[in-house]
Amino acid sequence: MPSYSPAEVAAQYATERHLRTRIGTHERYSVGPGLEGTVDRLLALSGDEALLDVGMGPGDFPGRLRQEGHRGRIVGVDFSAGMVERASEQYPEVEFLQGDAAALPFADASFDVVTARHMLYHVPDVAAALAEFRRVLKPTGHFLAVTNASGYMAELWEAVAEALPGETILTELLSHRGGSEVFSEVHGEALVRAAFGNVQLDFVDGALAFDGPGPVLAYLESMSPMHRLTPDGLERIRAALTQVLTARTQGGEWRVSKRVVFISAQR
Repeated sequence: MPSYSPAEVAAQYATERHLRTRIGTHERYSVGPGLEGTVDRLLALSGDEALLDVGMGPGDFPGRLRQEGHRGRIVGVDFSAGMVERASEQYPEVEFLQGDAAALPFADASFDVVTARHMLYHVPDVAAALAEFRRVLKPTGHFLAVTNASGYMAELWEAVAEALPGETILTELLSHRGGSEVFSEVHGEALVRAAFGNVQLDFVDGALAFDGPGPVLAYLESMSPMHRLTPDGLERIRAALTQVLTARTQGGEWRVSKRVVFISAQR
């Protein structure tokens, strides 16, 4: 399975700019059910739980919970110091700190809920991270991972492969397919069951609906392989992608499917 090196993850998430591009694409072009309602339904929070969000990125999820009146302790942990700094500025009422998912700086049984949203495919040792999540959960505590299901955005990656045959960057881009090759329902179910002894899977099916190549190009250019291209190389790759994406969107709306899986367990 492809993996992400710690150095690459650190560089990609040193600031929130590239992540915000991808988040913004999903916010603007998504059709179908949103994720937050499913998260809230599965967690069924009373408002008093101590909650840890690992890999919180810019902190929007724990920030939302606090703004909506959650009274219990909320902590966000991220590998990126830049993300921690930005989240702390944006949501000062939440506790944020830098840390490693596989070596959490908390005592045993510290939290009622641990969440890991779209981050376990960045972790070098998923089993070690899951063991840590279980360790810091209280007895009967709830774990929830959100990740991309297998085949996530398959139509987009088919278009990229068509546009860039023989290009070195193609392999690099395909290794960034939303992490579904690293941690999805295929691998995630067994890993979570091994860590917790139980597991539950829920799915949400949606899509991205594009009417032109522009937002698709912006999404792809937010990925780290594109940042390493020379100006001439970027121009060549962009032209090839534009040609294929324009053909895909000429007939009107082009839908790129995105299936998300919620993997739950109880300590």
